[in-house]
This record gives sequence, C-alpha cells and structure tokens, in this order.
Amino acid sequence: MNRRISAALALIALGGAAAAAYAGAPRFSHVTDARGPAPFAQEIPTPDEATLDQRLLGRSFFSIPWVAAPAATTARDGLGPLFNANTCTSCHEGNGSAATISADGKPLRPLLFKLARPGAHDQRMDQTNPEMPSHGRMIDPTYGAQIAINATGHAPTEPRPEARPRLTITPERVRYNDGTQRTLQRLTPRLDDLAYGPLAADTVIFLRQPPALAGLGLIETIPDAQILAYEDPEDADGNGISGRANRLPSGQIGRYGWKADEPTLVAQIASAAAADMGLTNSHYPEELCQPGQTACLAAPRGRPSPQGMHDLPDERLNAIAAYLSGFKSPHPLSLTPEAQRGEQLFASTGCTACHRPEISTSDGRTLRPLSDFLLHDMGPRLADGARVHDAGPAEFRTAPLWGLGARLRAGHRFLHDARARTPEEAILWHGGEARTSRETFMTLERADRAALLTYLEQL
Repeated sequence: MNRRISAALALIALGGAAAAAYAGAPRFSHVTDARGPAPFAQEIPTPDEATLDQRLLGRSFFSIPWVAAPAATTARDGLGPLFNANTCTSCHEGNGSAATISADGKPLRPLLFKLARPGAHDQRMDQTNPEMPSHGRMIDPTYGAQIAINATGHAPTEPRPEARPRLTITPERVRYNDGTQRTLQRLTPRLDDLAYGPLAADTVIFLRQPPALAGLGLIETIPDAQILAYEDPEDADGNGISGRANRLPSGQIGRYGWKADEPTLVAQIASAAAADMGLTNSHYPEELCQPGQTACLAAPRGRPSPQGMHDLPDERLNAIAAYLSGFKSPHPLSLTPEAQRGEQLFASTGCTACHRPEISTSDGRTLRPLSDFLLHDMGPRLADGARVHDAGPAEFRTAPLWGLGARLRAGHRFLHDARARTPEEAILWHGGEARTSRETFMTLERADRAALLTYLEQL
C-alpha cells in the first residue's frame, strides 16, 4: 500500500476525539491508540527511503543477538566480556519494558543491580578526574557501575559473572482514610557469590528496571527552553513543587533515564549498550573492566569492522537511534466517562504539577507524555543513595505516563526499581514534593480513587 495512503488511513483511524485533541498540531502521525495492538511498536511514517534504510539497519542491531569474540562475523562479535543480555529486546519486549521479578520473588535479567559510592561523589565533578566515569557517578572500584550476571568465559582463567543477585522483599502496609488497606513491597537488593572480592565499604546497591521505549524520538524534539520554563528550584510559587533540570558537565540538560542523566537518545543507547551488553562505542571506548578484573581485561576483543574499531560504531549506533526514534507515542483515542472523571481528579489532586498534560516540540507538535522531564525530590522512602550528575539520592525525573495502561496489561512493574506492582502502589510510594498529592489521593472516596486509577489504566 502507498505510504501516503497508509498515513491517511491512520489519521482516519484516530477518530474524532483524537483529531480534536490534536487539532493544534500540524500532523497527527506521531500518535497511536494506547489500547491498540503493540502500542509501543507503531511506526511513524518514514519520510524517505534513506531514513527507512537506516531504521531497518538499526532494527537489526537492536533485535539480533550479539556474540562473543572471536567469531566469524565482524558485525556482532563484541559481546562482553561482562554483560547482562545479548540483545536489546531481552529487556524491551515489543519495544516496551519487560518482566523484572518472578512470581516467587527472584530478580529476572531485565532488573539491573547498579552500584554507586555516594560519599565519594562530588556534585561539582571535574570530568578530567580519571576516577569519575562519564555516566556521572562514583562507582565501586572492583565491580564498576553495574553487576554483570553473565560473562563470555567458562574456565577459571576466563571472565566470570560478577555476582548472583537476589532480593529481600519486605511488606509495608498502608491504610487509607476509609480503612481500606494495601500491602506494598519494599525491595532490598543483595549480592551473593561475589567473584572478585567484596564491595567497597561505602558502595550502595540500587535497582533499575527498563523503561518502555515510547516516543523516544519525540522527547528529543522538545526544546530545552520548554523544559527549563517549568523549573522552580526555590518553589517561588509556593505550591511545594520545585523541579529542576539535571545539568550535565557538557552544559546540556538531561532528559533521558530515571534521573535525567543522559541528554540525547544516542547517549542513552550508548550507555545501555556498554553497561548491559559490554559493547564499546564512541561514548564508552574502553571495555568496562575494572583494574582488578584481569581476565576481563585480557579477553578477546571484537575484530575491527569497516565502520571503525568499536563494537558499536557510530554508523550503527545512530541507526539504532533512528530506529527507536521512529515510533509513535501511545495516547487514548477516547476515555470512558469514569476515566474522564479520573482525569479531572488527577489534576485536582495536584498530580499535573509534575505530570504536565501537554508539552510542545520544536516543530509545533503537541505531546502528552504527562511529564515535565525535570528532577523532583521524591522523599526518603524512594531514595536510592545514588548521585548522578546534579541529581541527588532522592531526586528522579518525572516518569512519562504515556502507555502506562499497556505496561499494566503486560504485567510489568512501576517506579525506577520495580517495587510497585500497580499504578496505585506507585502513587502510595510517592513522597517529598509529591507527598501532598499522595495524601490527597488517600483522602478520596473509594469510587474517586477507582476513577483516577481507571484514567491511568487507559493511558
């Protein structure tokens, strides 16, 4: 079918409600039905053949497994020596997220166990300091920034997995004003069978789950000025919300990652490729082996390709970014009457102070990620101990909520460390700047709480 005809049919399929909602935008082709099939994997119409070719190349490197060196191929032989997964799709099913904790409470591969030394972190860090990694936090001297659960070696003299992760799950009961009770889960990460000795005394372990890959390219088109306009670090308006951007040493502002610690989609992909799969690239040119991991340092490296010396040369890194930039943002084409009431309650409880309903792109489109992309203090109960660039231990980027319903239907978890099994539990964990909104939610009548949650489930 002709692509222009396909795009026209897609617009018709959006229906009157969505067309009205996006009447101010020059085109609607960046939106897909949040309740339709594969809401994270609906492609924005490709503007030209060159872009299509680049996206196809990016899809191959995103989807096809990488292998360890030495191998017959020079295209995908850079895996490891230490790694967690051998393909991006291991942690992003259908371009969404993935299951992170098994039914019996065991961590699954997509749940990352990360390391930091908050006491050694200098908020005004100097990038020329060789001890400061480019991802912006002080790391464990023996294990680095992240525990690798897989390695390319088998013999004692070859690289070995760094540790065996496990979780301690502690129930915490919460009571609403009407007497209704909910049981939350606090997750405490543990590491057994440390292969290279103990962690540093001041190292903290914290968790990260994979985000859904919705609208990533659209996020990059939001002007810095639009995000910075929402800043209120001194809470000048007195509403209890004091969001601020995560300013990086490069002068850029962060907009990707749980703590807004990456400024561009390419930088975010490069970081994940290096940490999760051990793929060197222009942002991480060296293997992430620590000085004492001699087998890792001595392991075979992938052979140079015509595109360059790195496992993931810029041509392929940029192709993956082009592929991930080519997907629409999920949006409800209509809301049930109950969800419409819930949308009003979402605003009246103060949630939209951070989860802003609309944000504009540089080309005039209107996005509805329900985020301001700023850091907010979420209180000590959510603090992870990690400082990343300007972000403190309790500060997190406002998580975009588009596609939340699809994640719920897939059985995936919520919040940065996957502790929340439902959106309701995520709300009940909120604190800090969100404390008043959480307390207001808890005072709502049961039917009003249900309406608000119904709205979230239809996003």
